[in-house]
Amino acid sequence: MVMDTTLDGLLNRRVTLEQPKSGYRVAVDTIFLAAAVPARTGERILDMGCGVGGALLCLARRVAGVKGTGIDVQPDLAELFRRNITRNTFAAGLEAQTGDVARLSPELHGAFDHVMANPPYHDEARHDVSANAVKQTANTEKSGDLALWVASAAAALKPSGLFTLIHRADRRDEILPLLQPAFGDIEILCLLPKENAEAKRVIIRARKGAPFSVREAAPLVLHKADGGYTQEADAVLRDCQEMLFQSP
Repeated sequence: MVMDTTLDGLLNRRVTLEQPKSGYRVAVDTIFLAAAVPARTGERILDMGCGVGGALLCLARRVAGVKGTGIDVQPDLAELFRRNITRNTFAAGLEAQTGDVARLSPELHGAFDHVMANPPYHDEARHDVSANAVKQTANTEKSGDLALWVASAAAALKPSGLFTLIHRADRRDEILPLLQPAFGDIEILCLLPKENAEAKRVIIRARKGAPFSVREAAPLVLHKADGGYTQEADAVLRDCQEMLFQSP
């Protein structure tokens, strides 16, 4: 079946993205995730559950010369990622694969400086599952999936490699124990919809093999009182800046 798609722009149209017209669509979470990965030229990045490649494309636009592999279980999304690599000339160092990120091929073990993930957020048993099959697979988590994703990230990383993920803020206390014993030196940055609001999303960075510790960074407030983005959020979403984990 042919999928209806749209052609959209990210990072103030620095990135051109083809994506499904309905169902799974790239959201700001994808851009914030990419901005939180402190990659450098020449480093290799794995995007687990890459979808149409939004996060890796944003990262490659910010950091020239990175090498990125995106893996998604849905062949149609992986194929759209390949097409997006072709249409964005800066993305020559990226590749898309179809596969299950919870069962990585052995040749990918220990291969990456960074792993990033925007995993399915919603518990299948407690969430109204979307009727759209693509969105359902992208957004709905089966029991035990998150633990498998964390284990795969640990396997894929080089010693001292960095795992960065974005997830629901109300699940942070569930995520932290999953990071032990493979990860330590954990940094947490909450995304607040507006000043003094409760966080809806959290970005967590953890280093493979480091001693276990947890540090809270200053939260990022997304919206001003008038509903527009704050200067700090706009710098990430439009100006292609790296997200800094600053002390409170």
